[in-house]
Amino acid sequence: MQERQTKQKQIIYDALKTLNHPTATEVYGYVRENNPTVSRATVFRVLGGFATSGRALELRTAGSEIRYDYNVTPHCHGRCLCCGKLADVWVEGLPEKGILAQGQDEFEVESYALEFFGRCAECKKEEKKC
Repeated sequence: MQERQTKQKQIIYDALKTLNHPTATEVYGYVRENNPTVSRATVFRVLGGFATSGRALELRTAGSEIRYDYNVTPHCHGRCLCCGKLADVWVEGLPEKGILAQGQDEFEVESYALEFFGRCAECKKEEKKC
């Protein structure tokens, strides 16, 4: 059964595409500026639905809020050690799935999330010490 595309869902998806790897709270704040009738619960529910349906990625990293990414093509992320900003990173040669990890027992990896750490362009430009 195909999911119904409502005006609220489109507004939330447009916000997701406009913002850079936002949290649900950031999406809500952005949406609320021009659409005050969209509730916080709706934003959180719709983003969760996007992640469940594969329309968006949920980015879960230790010590931080869940972030969302509209770009669902296989890619990695880089996190700035100074400001925490996330950026998309593509690495040649990493297959989408089918990696066989060797250990005591064979473990077939079905997906992966790879995160790189460094400094974003703004923090490099400002020569911030992290």
